Amino acid sequence: MDHECYCDAIPLQLLQCCRAVYHEVHDLLYAHNVFKLSWWNLPARETFQRLSAGAVATITALQVDLGSIERRDRMIVTEEDIDKLFDIIATKCTTTKLNFTLACDVLERKRIGVVTQPFKRLTHLRSCAVCLAGMPDVSLGKLAKQMVLGATDHVGRATAFPFMKLPKELRRQILEHTDLVVRWRDQMWSDDGLVIQDGLHLADNKPNYCCRRCTSSHAFCCCPHLNSSFSASCACFIFPSAFFRVSHQFATEAREVFFSHNRFIFTGPPDGTLSFLRGQPAAMLRLIRQIDFQMSTSNVVNWPRPDDGGLRAWRAVVPFLADNLHLANLALAIDTGPAHDTYRNLFDLDARRNDIRDFHHAVIEPLRADPRFRHLRSFHVFWALFNDDEADAERAVKGPDYDSAREGKIPYSRRNPNFPHGVPDPSLAWENGMVV
Repeated sequence: MDHECYCDAIPLQLLQCCRAVYHEVHDLLYAHNVFKLSWWNLPARETFQRLSAGAVATITALQVDLGSIERRDRMIVTEEDIDKLFDIIATKCTTTKLNFTLACDVLERKRIGVVTQPFKRLTHLRSCAVCLAGMPDVSLGKLAKQMVLGATDHVGRATAFPFMKLPKELRRQILEHTDLVVRWRDQMWSDDGLVIQDGLHLADNKPNYCCRRCTSSHAFCCCPHLNSSFSASCACFIFPSAFFRVSHQFATEAREVFFSHNRFIFTGPPDGTLSFLRGQPAAMLRLIRQIDFQMSTSNVVNWPRPDDGGLRAWRAVVPFLADNLHLANLALAIDTGPAHDTYRNLFDLDARRNDIRDFHHAVIEPLRADPRFRHLRSFHVFWALFNDDEADAERAVKGPDYDSAREGKIPYSRRNPNFPHGVPDPSLAWENGMVV
């Protein structure tokens, strides 16, 4: 249907065997494939219009690209062509089974009606995603959401739910399943926790990649933080800041879930980390259960110098943790990622061997010197090099009998070096080990 398709050729021979096989293959072909249609492409448009009524009615996943929506004299697709498209979908497709995606690029706001008006013919869609522009725009994003809700018959159905009348335990469990808590996802390692870089809460920023769940294929992206779009199936993490503006009670419960259930990953200079921690309410800091410090390779060069500002800031971070966090409930991890291969590329290891070990000592010494850190719930160290020193560093802080392996820490010989923060999931461990 579309000359841009990179899929394997359709086995047309099956359609030519006999009538019985033809009907079986016909239904499988149209019902179990995602069809991408560039409506601005004349051959593709003509091919779609030649499909039989039975074929169109069998399609369950259709993605349509209208191209640019601009001045009438510049548009490749005419208003009549757009009307014809939605007329075919509304009258010939089985909308209750259709997963529909619409993509276009609105360059002329005044012309948006050529899309929104005929789109209103679509009702009872099984699911829908709409992208109106390739750049985020608040007004277009809201319009895309209205289009999707109208096409899937959700407009007017939403009613106020008495959430605050639920028992507090139930409210908390519901909040734990929202984006207040960042969970491990398949796309990128950085999703394994709430990243705080240079003291900046990155949850307030938007991820720069597609979740790949917003549409039925990867041909289009309808993630609202990347485009002027809306998709109910988008799985991107977007921090729900509106939760903190509902009411004082709601905000308090949201903060409790946020601080107690997230894995806080601090990257960048320690002075930014200290600034972030000092800016949080004291009661909330004591709820934090897990912290990872992600050290950079630049620290290896600078921290062995006693006058380094980063080292001084780190020595201030450590007592702040002991004074303000409930250490008995805290799982603390220190990771000097990236992988050992990066160190090989950045440094002459023979010349830097002592510097790297001095850096490890500079990281651990403030923790070792404070006996309060012996009460940590757990303490894991992930060195990018000299991994056999990890256990010694952990025992220096927790005591001579401490064994992190009993708490589930993956041995360095089985860790995947492509993942900072150690191995966030045991399923990512290398069964056969790796050469260090």
